[in-house]
Amino acid sequence: MSCSHIRTTDRKYPLRQPADWIVKFPRYMLELPEDVNEVSITYIGLQPRHEESLARASHTDLHRHVTTAAQRHLAAKIDNWIGRASTSLAPALWEKLYVETGYDVPDTEMYILYWADKDVARRAIRDLDIKKLHNSLPSQDQQNIGIWHESFKVPKSRLETVYSGNDYQPGIASLPGAKQVSHAFTGYWGAARDRIPSSADDSFEPEASLPPPDFAKDIKRRDICGSNNTSMIHIRSGQYWERCEENEREAYERTLEPVLREGMAYLENNAAETGDCGLRFSRNLTTNRLLQDEENAKEFYSAVVDSAVDVRYGSDTTSAGASSTIETSNTGHGQDPNIIPNPQRPRRETCSSGFFRSLKDLENWAAKHPTHHKIFHGAHAHSTKFGKTTFKMRTWHEVAALKPGEVQFEYVNCQPWTGLLGFVEI
Repeated sequence: MSCSHIRTTDRKYPLRQPADWIVKFPRYMLELPEDVNEVSITYIGLQPRHEESLARASHTDLHRHVTTAAQRHLAAKIDNWIGRASTSLAPALWEKLYVETGYDVPDTEMYILYWADKDVARRAIRDLDIKKLHNSLPSQDQQNIGIWHESFKVPKSRLETVYSGNDYQPGIASLPGAKQVSHAFTGYWGAARDRIPSSADDSFEPEASLPPPDFAKDIKRRDICGSNNTSMIHIRSGQYWERCEENEREAYERTLEPVLREGMAYLENNAAETGDCGLRFSRNLTTNRLLQDEENAKEFYSAVVDSAVDVRYGSDTTSAGASSTIETSNTGHGQDPNIIPNPQRPRRETCSSGFFRSLKDLENWAAKHPTHHKIFHGAHAHSTKFGKTTFKMRTWHEVAALKPGEVQFEYVNCQPWTGLLGFVEI
């Protein structure tokens, strides 16, 4: 996935890069080790269903993250599975986030797991068994939570990445042996397609059309499993501003982040036209990148098993990485004793992740719509203001071009607008 993997001659489909192109802003792409041929990625979500008719959130509605007792109970099991129960199947890296808005319920807790071995990834998800996890809850509580997973594998020839700096390694960039290298395939419309090695011979056109989104399906208490019957695009696009000085942090939060949320809201509200298939906007909680120190990891997994007693489950846990800071008081959430706020300052790291109907749909929004133009030019203006080589805010994305059957999903007792549910026949 380095520049050497991008064919510049003898292509069926020519590069989109203009002649004599000069890069205006330094950018980096991922170079995976030679022995890594593909990457497997799984998203797992724990969705609160304490409200039967929950209104969908707006991209401007910010609130303190809360979790239910059922979420904490299942999160403890997943944390334990990642850390101890299945060490031979454990992901090479993982991240934990919560959904703020998009095609899910706000406060859904979400894991993103990465493997460099597809067979290990497949066995791991089978070993975790989310339906069995759901059934482990007391029967009266199973209706109050949904659990889902979306999994896919992609060869590195159909994977592209871009990073605004090489001093921050999110997502796939944290795989052992991965390197972020500078390149010239950036800054022009069509650059993302050029960065996909297979674009030399593949236009990535879908084999069939997806149905219009249907968010009125009756799937209460149902277990929906399936796979994609046509090619799709997956994108994860992130923002990281923990290292910013106060003036740069304020500039991002007041100027650039509102523009980003406006673009996500447009995609969500116009799914049939834009090709948005289940994008979620989420905020990071923790990752094994933050737990590399042996003592921190030991402390974390000890907290998973030995956390404070929960009134319903007896031996429960809180959100990963935050168990020592959870309060037991209520703050405006209906005085439900099973919903506990996290008093920590929200981490300054967010991402959008989900699927698009096609690469052409994603490109059309990027190249033609005012909402993306504001994001694109706003990011360039930000890095210019704070120095092309000295600004601290980091943006990035990873895009996977997926063939039929490469996406596997399962939704147990989930709201009908969750992820891909509204876009597949059931």
